[in-house]
Amino acid sequence: MFGLTPWIESRGLRPQDFRSEIRSVSALSRLWFILAVATLYVTAQGVEVVETGKRRWVDTHWFRGNSYFRIGIDWVKSSLENGWRLIRRVRFTSNHDPDPTMASRKQHEKRSYQLEFKIQTYHYAVE
Repeated sequence: MFGLTPWIESRGLRPQDFRSEIRSVSALSRLWFILAVATLYVTAQGVEVVETGKRRWVDTHWFRGNSYFRIGIDWVKSSLENGWRLIRRVRFTSNHDPDPTMASRKQHEKRSYQLEFKIQTYHYAVE
């Protein structure tokens, strides 16, 4: 699993990143199930870190916008070194992101200051 760390850290898990000698459909299915559960776990860990206000413990340059997945991976790795607590249950309470990631401050400000218009057309009957 540690050989997968560079792929996991940089862009998550993608099928094209894996070359396997596994020829059994059931064994391959179990492998993907384990990877899916691990992905959910570290994402939930990242959400918990942000919700408890500990994001800066693992993401010192927080404005660059690390994903919950990346924050979770960093937390799990740091917790093994520092003895921090890990979550025992995976739960997602909402799909609202109070602190969405952003590629850069400049792009964020550009999007924030855009004007949006909504065009409405009315048709009235002639009497």
